[in-house]
Amino acid sequence: MKRDNLDELVRKYLACKKLSVSDEIKARREYARRERARWQDIFAFGCNDPAWTDGCNLNLVRNHIIAELTGLESLGVDVSNEWVPPKVDNGLMVPAGKWYESRCRHFAQTGHRVRKASPEIPLF
Repeated sequence: MKRDNLDELVRKYLACKKLSVSDEIKARREYARRERARWQDIFAFGCNDPAWTDGCNLNLVRNHIIAELTGLESLGVDVSNEWVPPKVDNGLMVPAGKWYESRCRHFAQTGHRVRKASPEIPLF
């Protein structure tokens, strides 16, 4: 399916427009794909959210993916082979982020428990 058509389907889906079952399946699959890409981007490079840690944002995006897969399942689609990102520690911070240092200082000042992401840290 062409990219413009997928973009339009996702826009309609997010705007709660009534879609045919086949279009809803396509829109949910595309939205889940985009959320997976978003999760991987945050996991690799962090984010710039001043109020929430990278771990909270990763878990939020993970929940979006789970919601879409649950919706697909309710439409009769087999989602058993779909990848769901692991749950991570809510205080996880990705050091590759542009705003990593300033965000860590902010979270430390506000009393948040922050853990620097490294290969030794378990994801959940």
